Amino acid sequence: MKKPLKSFVVNKDFEGSRVDRFLKKQFPNIPQSLFEKNFRKKKITVNNKKVKNLFKLKIDDIVDVYIDFKIKNVSQKKNFSTIDYNELKKNFIFECNDYCILNKPYGYASQDGSKVKKNVIDILNLNSNNYHIVHRLDKETTGLMLIAKNRFYAKKFSEMFKLREIKKKYLTILNGKIKKNKGELYSKDNLNGKEIVSKLYFEVISKRNNFSYLEIDLITGRKHQIRKQFSDIGHPVVGDAKYGDKRNKSPLCLLSYEIEFEYNNKVKKYKARIPKNFKTYLEKFF
Repeated sequence: MKKPLKSFVVNKDFEGSRVDRFLKKQFPNIPQSLFEKNFRKKKITVNNKKVKNLFKLKIDDIVDVYIDFKIKNVSQKKNFSTIDYNELKKNFIFECNDYCILNKPYGYASQDGSKVKKNVIDILNLNSNNYHIVHRLDKETTGLMLIAKNRFYAKKFSEMFKLREIKKKYLTILNGKIKKNKGELYSKDNLNGKEIVSKLYFEVISKRNNFSYLEIDLITGRKHQIRKQFSDIGHPVVGDAKYGDKRNKSPLCLLSYEIEFEYNNKVKKYKARIPKNFKTYLEKFF
């Protein structure tokens, strides 16, 4: 068998980590899309076996890389600068040694991808590797992101999200007057043969001029969940052309408004500042 160009032995710091996140630490300038491509082509293996990028590592696993990323595949050009770094840093509403809370501006993806020009985690790690993503917001969604600042809390917060020990609330403006003033949205989807449940609770703050202003308790955190579930009942989020709003040419009116969790045996709760575009549409519609 061909000899790998790079070989890594997994230590306890990366036990339970996804293999793509492990490799991102070894090759910080490589885009996510390139990792995924080489997993598919079996040019990255774990213990000599083909795996997917989501594969969870164990201590003493051997990750082999059969491709020279730096020489053959990657331009080192970045699509962001210290201007982006300073823009994100000024939107921190809290920071300590273990985590920070970012009030994410519109237009920043959470992490790298094939069509992503600039993303939060790579920008924050422009001069370090201190920041770790533990959940994501859509590029168009504004508001609070919890970001770990060491591997211990990256694992801890990720586990807390899985166990639903971190509470998240959103504010949104919907097209149309939703019938119920409070309720639950529950749906099931099939993903690669696995049943995926999506669930949230909502309460109407105001209904006026054929629009609804809601607070949402997000129970599960599926991709585009809020946008998709409200579109499915005929009330797409204002500014969401992807899921059915074709008439309001505005930024997406969806805000990650509040996050609550326990840290060092104390309950921590943070609230976002409402961005200018969201305020503009609140004033326009309500």
